[in-house]
Amino acid sequence: MTNGTQNTTLAFFLIVILACVAAFSFQGRRGLYETTEGRYAEAAREMVETGNYLIPTLDYKPHWTKPPFAYWGIAAGIILFGQNEWGVRFSNSLSFFITTIIIIIIGSLLWEQRTGLVAGLIYLSSPFPFFGANAVSTDTLLTLWEMLAVLCYLKAYRADISKRKTIWITFMWFIFGLGFLTKGPPSLLPLLPVMVWNYTRRNRVAIFKGFGILLFLLTGFSWFVLVTIKNPHLAAYFLKKELVDRVSSGAVHNSEWYSPFTVYAPVLLGGQGAWLYFSTRSLWRCVQSGPRKIVQFIKDKEEVLFIIMWIIIPLGIFSISKSRLELYILPLYGPISLLLARWIVSYENILWKRLVTIGAISVIILAVLKLGIAQFPNRNNMQQVDMIAREIGGKNIEYFVFEEDKLFGMQFYLNGKMQRVTTTGQEPWSDTSIDDLLSSLRNDKTTAGYLILSSMKKVRNIEAALSESGLEVEKTGNKHWIWFKVNQKHGESD
Repeated sequence: MTNGTQNTTLAFFLIVILACVAAFSFQGRRGLYETTEGRYAEAAREMVETGNYLIPTLDYKPHWTKPPFAYWGIAAGIILFGQNEWGVRFSNSLSFFITTIIIIIIGSLLWEQRTGLVAGLIYLSSPFPFFGANAVSTDTLLTLWEMLAVLCYLKAYRADISKRKTIWITFMWFIFGLGFLTKGPPSLLPLLPVMVWNYTRRNRVAIFKGFGILLFLLTGFSWFVLVTIKNPHLAAYFLKKELVDRVSSGAVHNSEWYSPFTVYAPVLLGGQGAWLYFSTRSLWRCVQSGPRKIVQFIKDKEEVLFIIMWIIIPLGIFSISKSRLELYILPLYGPISLLLARWIVSYENILWKRLVTIGAISVIILAVLKLGIAQFPNRNNMQQVDMIAREIGGKNIEYFVFEEDKLFGMQFYLNGKMQRVTTTGQEPWSDTSIDDLLSSLRNDKTTAGYLILSSMKKVRNIEAALSESGLEVEKTGNKHWIWFKVNQKHGESD
């Protein structure tokens, strides 16, 4: 074995170790945040409880906003590691780790092993994908599918034998199908730069030939077809609300015209962490070199052109779309890491030891920050609220939340045993009114009491009802949430 091979092998194992630390460290320490994390965790928990893996439910009612694959991944973690934060985030951790390896393979395939290793190092130590893997959502898993699909295409493009090209393209469509089963149409965004780049090359690949498209339809659309047959109204729902409205409606997240600058720009820049220095310097050098040299560089390096298209085309679509959230562009950090790695290897005279040091220090800092965030009080952290309930609760206690239509993270911690109470009880998501609830406690001799959770903003409303109830009331909480423990007065049940 040559020294070069030994050094490459050692570098790979160092990156694998860093990837493990980045992916799995302290993943179970932070509680579930409202609303996204609580929603995904509770839907997956209900899958495990009911055994219904076809129809996702939330509060035991059908929940159609996303296909089921992400819920399956979370549910698998719960089955393997228990109903806790580690189990809920395990699929994210595994996806992040595998994505890092895929980025290394893509960089090595497009250029050489050093570029691939640097790209993987950049990805695993950048704050945005690092913390994205700690957030329970579809996006880290979607990033895995998109990176893997592009890898399959590149393997087909570089294959010398026609049969191998067909096999890799078939795999590509299968992976796109898994992506579609994870988040629907957004999973196909990498297909656009792939098609543009492929059909402007001499050595083009027959993307739409063979069994691939059929396999994609069987994989990606099977669930949609099954649930729509049983629920015909879902066809209009999926097309209008989950596709058209997210692209064109103003009633979505961050629909203002300037939102691409306020939502995407901060994570595209700040999300690079220490690597922002190199990307800023590379951009400045490109500006200094003039447009002709930039164009010539892109023409001479067709792989660079493909990576640039892979970034710009999806980013343009995300910017035009009315619905905008930071994690939507998480899959773009794969090609961003590859592009930056290519620049560093080609034009920066940096020793490998220095690059590894930058990556390792970044991972350590990010891991410490992850641990610190877990300890810091946060209004949306339902684990902290649940800990208070466990201290004051007891046997035969029933749990309620006041004037809250969500709080699914709290429902996850309470194992689904949570009801929603409002002032009137008329809301479609409400289980009962506060007056009826308190009346039932006065008449029920078997219930030990109720624990009712209220946000600080709504405390006065519930206190007014409790003061007239004639029941014994204790309250405790933090600066954001108050638990009211409501019991029959001593001697009243005798």
